[in-house]
Amino acid sequence: MFLISIAVISCRKESETNIKTSPGIVANFEGTDLFANNDLSQKTDHLNYAAKIEVISFDSIKGVSKILYKNQELYVSGSDLELLSKKENYNSYFTKDCYCLMGLKEARTLNFPTKYDTVHYFVKDNKIRFIKEVSYYKPSYETYKNHDIEMTQEDYNSGGPNFYSYVTIDRNNFLIGTFFTEQNKSYLECYNKKTTYEVAKNSSKLSEYYETEEFNYAMNLFNTDLLFAKIDNDNFVKPFDNFDYKKQAILIDQGELNLEKNVKILLYSLNNFEPVSFNDHAILFYYLREFKIVKKEGKKRYFVKIYIEEDETSDIAGEYYIDLKEIAAFASIGD
Repeated sequence: MFLISIAVISCRKESETNIKTSPGIVANFEGTDLFANNDLSQKTDHLNYAAKIEVISFDSIKGVSKILYKNQELYVSGSDLELLSKKENYNSYFTKDCYCLMGLKEARTLNFPTKYDTVHYFVKDNKIRFIKEVSYYKPSYETYKNHDIEMTQEDYNSGGPNFYSYVTIDRNNFLIGTFFTEQNKSYLECYNKKTTYEVAKNSSKLSEYYETEEFNYAMNLFNTDLLFAKIDNDNFVKPFDNFDYKKQAILIDQGELNLEKNVKILLYSLNNFEPVSFNDHAILFYYLREFKIVKKEGKKRYFVKIYIEEDETSDIAGEYYIDLKEIAAFASIGD
């Protein structure tokens, strides 16, 4: 009995980890309830999604975390929280509706054929959590002149620099927001509440800089899918149901001005995945996002369904598949 007691006590000590205090964040969209006891039976308060807290310890067997809240030691379900390292906490941006988790480990850099389409992605606990990409770039001044576009050097320089955006993904694989800097101010778009915040290291305030309609949710979702397909990760992100992304048009225009060569975009039949006769470097489509993953000769092809509206300048309309890997081979899709 004595030996058994020692074993039980030993296991108990291993299950409960004291970490003094560590920053954490509520990672459940429904928020989390606070309890006065560790069996979570006496509710005292509630915290909303993205609220910052200080974690004192967590019990891996019970799945309960002890936190410090308003100078009280309270308890929450550990599954509702995400612990942050000091580096993550220092580098990240937080609002009351979402957060942009930075300071993560860079997994890999993907170089697309142009220098403007380099993509960096970052992981935590073996999950992609953060993607940095070029959302907009300016071709060189010489490229504009070679395409007979009337522009002076002064006009070219006034157009602003290349534009980077940072897509953030939560631990449950939801695409939760986009972070960007423009005109020396930083903004965080929160997709769950359709809000935009002007953010600084120690503060954030609601901003009307961007309206909800301008979130380009379909485009950000599509770009994220391109990256996942390119690295053979078929655990694609989850979209929010408060955006009808299937009604947001996306333009792929990969002509010579963008890539210094014309790229033929292939469309595939829904019946047999055979190429459909089509010869252009641009399509305007709606992203239906119905996946068909086909494995052939040890390699995966990621087909996804799109819809092309009838247009007076084009003789194609209807539903097709495109191959995400083929699209990702020449560029990500900007505004």
